[in-house]
Amino acid sequence: MDLRQLEMFIAVADNSSFTSAGRQLHVAQSAISRKIGLLEDELGEPLFKRVNKRIFITPAGGMFLTYARRIFQDLRNATLEISEFSRLEWGHLSIGAGMMACIYILPPVLEKFRALHPRIELEVATGSTEALLSKLRNNSIEIGVLTLPIRGSDLEVLPLCEEEMVVVVSRKHPALSQRRWINAEEIPKYPLIAFSRETRTRAVLDQFFKDAGIVPRILMEIENVAMIKPLIKIDLGISVIPLSAVAEESKRKELHYLRIRDRRIARQLGLVYLKSNPTPKVLLELIRLFKELQAN
Repeated sequence: MDLRQLEMFIAVADNSSFTSAGRQLHVAQSAISRKIGLLEDELGEPLFKRVNKRIFITPAGGMFLTYARRIFQDLRNATLEISEFSRLEWGHLSIGAGMMACIYILPPVLEKFRALHPRIELEVATGSTEALLSKLRNNSIEIGVLTLPIRGSDLEVLPLCEEEMVVVVSRKHPALSQRRWINAEEIPKYPLIAFSRETRTRAVLDQFFKDAGIVPRILMEIENVAMIKPLIKIDLGISVIPLSAVAEESKRKELHYLRIRDRRIARQLGLVYLKSNPTPKVLLELIRLFKELQAN
């Protein structure tokens, strides 16, 4: 039994005629008769009876007609909705990202996505990389914008961009506020406000310090950059954070940053999602927009 078969049955019932049903559906009468015959064989009951060249629906046919109308409408609605879903005309997409990515990376991408696909509901969750990976694996989110490296046989990982990290100081800092460069070996001279150990960005920093052979003088450990920057402003310490996170404050002369002269430090961001075949179209569209905006 298929959608076309139900449509033919309903047309015959409404017209009380195979010929009229054929004209309505632009199908040969013989094709409709054959389809109805197959349907009657499948159900094991006659759906129509013929009396003096007229067509009457049987009690079994009348009962089936009630369900057929409902099934036909549901199937047609489902077909329409799936078609709209495949064209990204409706749906839901949940994205996970750390706070810095939520503030500095996601907004232009989500703005473009919403402009192109206004009927797709967007949801954003934030948290640590490990927490977001857990949400990804239990299907609470569908894709994450996370600090790499991340490995997992169940995951697709697409490198997205690299963010330079810089030393950030108060505009009041007596030794560093007028400089543009700093050597890595100088960093331990100053109290450092570092990311907490649970973050992937801290792991990047720890590896940098290890490779440089230096031991930073960590004053405090804080989870996110939004809490670090006010402490730098009042000159409680310096920090090493992504340049994108301090660019606006630097333009407004609220904070000052220095590049590291002898050793470049950067963190890599990537898109992470569960492997599936095929990859949902909504994810492919989001990935396309990320790549497009990063290329510009």
